[in-house]
Amino acid sequence: MSTHAKPDFDFQAALSRLPDQPGVYRMYNATGTLLYVGKAKNLKNRVRSYFQNPAGLAPKVHALMQQVARFDYIVTDSEIEALILEYNLIKQNRPKYNILLRDDKKFPWIGLSADPYPRLFITRDPSGRGKFFGPYANSGNMHKTLQVIRKHFPLRQRRKPLFKTRPCMNYYIGTCSGPCQELVTEADYGEVVKQVELFLKGKADDLLARLESEMERASESLQFELAAKLRDRYLAVQDVVAQQKMYYPDASVNQDIVATASDARRCAIVVLNIRRGKLIGSRPHEIMLTHQTTQEEAYQAFLNQFYQDEEADDLPDEIILQRPVEDEAVFQAWLSGKKGKKVSITHPQKGIKKDMLELGIKNAAETLEQAYSQEARSHRNDPARALLELQESLGLPEFPARMECYDISHFQGSQTVASMVVFTNGTPDKQEYRRFKIQSAEGEPDDFKSMHEVITRRFTRALKGEPGWAEPDLVIIDGGKGQLSSAVAALEELGFQGQAIISLAKKFEEVFLPGQSRPVLLPRDSGALFVLQQIRDEAHRFAITFHRNLRGKKSMESVLDSISGIGEKRKHKLLEHFGSIGKIKAASVEELAAVPGFNPKVAQSVFETLHGDSTTE
Repeated sequence: MSTHAKPDFDFQAALSRLPDQPGVYRMYNATGTLLYVGKAKNLKNRVRSYFQNPAGLAPKVHALMQQVARFDYIVTDSEIEALILEYNLIKQNRPKYNILLRDDKKFPWIGLSADPYPRLFITRDPSGRGKFFGPYANSGNMHKTLQVIRKHFPLRQRRKPLFKTRPCMNYYIGTCSGPCQELVTEADYGEVVKQVELFLKGKADDLLARLESEMERASESLQFELAAKLRDRYLAVQDVVAQQKMYYPDASVNQDIVATASDARRCAIVVLNIRRGKLIGSRPHEIMLTHQTTQEEAYQAFLNQFYQDEEADDLPDEIILQRPVEDEAVFQAWLSGKKGKKVSITHPQKGIKKDMLELGIKNAAETLEQAYSQEARSHRNDPARALLELQESLGLPEFPARMECYDISHFQGSQTVASMVVFTNGTPDKQEYRRFKIQSAEGEPDDFKSMHEVITRRFTRALKGEPGWAEPDLVIIDGGKGQLSSAVAALEELGFQGQAIISLAKKFEEVFLPGQSRPVLLPRDSGALFVLQQIRDEAHRFAITFHRNLRGKKSMESVLDSISGIGEKRKHKLLEHFGSIGKIKAASVEELAAVPGFNPKVAQSVFETLHGDSTTE
């Protein structure tokens, strides 16, 4: 229970009054700020679970409960009502520990302003007035869409009229209908707006039917110029439809595929829209995994919030999910009620639906990679800023111009190695990388002992004043408190009392400092955390590469050691001549005998040993 609880709030009494009914609960801190909103099938069971086993709480929930000073609840008639109420309260109050879907400004959207004569515009904040379509992961596709619309659907393009008494050039070239000079009625303009909405929603077939009807009416009333414009508009939409790939032979298939990919910092979720058997859109979203939020929590929150915002006639007949989600039956019942007909939810394991899910996962991974690349470019452009942020966040005594990161790698305790990766002013300094073969932990997988050894060996060289081994501004250990303690013990034994050192635990990206039991949680979107992750990942890669090379070399040597008549010199010549065991094994007796220092008898022995029999070519 929280140590910040108000003395006038009786938790035990409040818990005892919880009803066995569905509803929504809210948790507040000591200042009355709403921290979290949750829904429950049974309020009594759900809310009590937060207080019954504090040690077993997930890290995010544990952090939340350290701040909770009081809670309240709202009873609903059903789980579906609880689902809707939870969404509305999250959207209205934006609590700190809830996942907020549309707070990302990375991807652009096409907006339709909330004016009597709406205009199209591009935005990265779809939270204002108006209607929004997107997001668009590919800005090139978005601009192509706008180009088609502006050419064939004459909507207003300027915020304000350019002239008081006459329309601007857009009117004369046919890309605007001139509402600023009252050259089009609000009703006629509204019809074009409805057509644009259908186009942006991917309802091309509905739009084509509407345009065809408009053309017929214009022709019957002898409005041939209008009919010609509608025909051009019809053909432009038809061209777009023709470019869309048919994924299902059945043109009645209407699906959403919701796929996700994540790293330690963010979750990328992509919704593929299949309408009438065709892929009409890919809608990417990013959710930052703040407060140690898991990918599963982000996926669940996305579904609840995304489909609350969708209009009923935009809902598909089927939603394909990557994995089952909590309260899926309630979610499905709510979707079906909103649409007015059954919406099925499936988790395909094979067939074309599984293939479509794999396509969605591929797109989600690509979205994640784009986000990472953009962030990497941003931090590379200003690494000093990230390092200053790191210094301030961790209270480092010196600017971390030289950072060293250490990682241990082994395979079931054998061939244990360590890597030392160096970043100078925030960028890799590969000439300073070092590798260590660990002796103290050989035969037993002991990362703590291995870390103690590598730190001892590295700083002993610094103690001796060997060139290139001066103390770094910051030492980073890949691991948790145990690895950090081993490294600190090694430094203390050598007399290095003031060396700045931290560890980075991968699961929740927690930063541990010596002498502090609780970790430091850097913001997931901070440059400071990014540079730590970058050097940690590089140290891991460098250690793994070294370890694999040693294992491969040992494997080749062990095979050759078993061959009668092969010593170190001949073994070296074989490897030098062929390059690998595979190529040695593929060689004929004659090819083996051609190696310098070999003869037919030795070649025959090598061949028989590698092939396991006495057959010769």
